[in-house]
Amino acid sequence: MSSESIPPHLKNFKKASLENLQFRIGELARMTSVSARQLRYWEKQGYVSANARDDGQETRLYGFRAYIKVSMIKQHLDNGASLHGAVMAADEQLETVAVMQHFMKKAFQGVEKYEDKFVINLGFFDEEETQLLYVSIEEGKIKYKLVSAADGNHVS
Repeated sequence: MSSESIPPHLKNFKKASLENLQFRIGELARMTSVSARQLRYWEKQGYVSANARDDGQETRLYGFRAYIKVSMIKQHLDNGASLHGAVMAADEQLETVAVMQHFMKKAFQGVEKYEDKFVINLGFFDEEETQLLYVSIEEGKIKYKLVSAADGNHVS
């Protein structure tokens, strides 16, 4: 398949970067419904951490990972967990998410058009690198398809 058959908005797709998102303590408190006082306590206990500042400012800035962790802790607390239990559960969830992110970064090879459908190329299926694994959604269901790498129907 030629790259011309892929719409420009898919061909130029770049993975989003969340590292630059930063929130002041008041913003994080408002976004998560956790008080700034509670956030300071959690930070003192080592449950969450503000980003290191090299600009001489003392205002706490939290990144996207802290937002996710605070949200997870809050959810577990709202469901009746102790603070320690909520932090442990959030850490476990974050570890699982990190594994999934690593897998997707390695597996995702791009969006392609195959048999007049858009598919996600998950790379080689076999160690000999003779088959590619494509995944698509058809009628709300995930469908997998093995395609010969030698047939010329994929973008390298």
